[in-house]
Amino acid sequence: MAIEVDGVSVKETSRGSGAAWRWSSVGPSPIDYEIQWVENKDTFLYSTRVRPGGWNVSQLDPDTWVGDGTIEGAREMVERGLPTLPH
Repeated sequence: MAIEVDGVSVKETSRGSGAAWRWSSVGPSPIDYEIQWVENKDTFLYSTRVRPGGWNVSQLDPDTWVGDGTIEGAREMVERGLPTLPH
């Protein structure tokens, strides 16, 4: 499944702990971005990577980034919150 935000395709993948949404910037040195939802904790993590390096991971503000504990709620939060993140 994929969603589109401001013309950028954001791909969803399932994970054992929830789901993740990933996209890349355009340009000569693309940056990879990812939001991961941890299902049992209803927590959203934000990751960035400039190739060939590893990922930098931080937790998104739990007062802003909160779902209802379901994958559908997590998708809605990602769709609402993505326009506020780099892409």
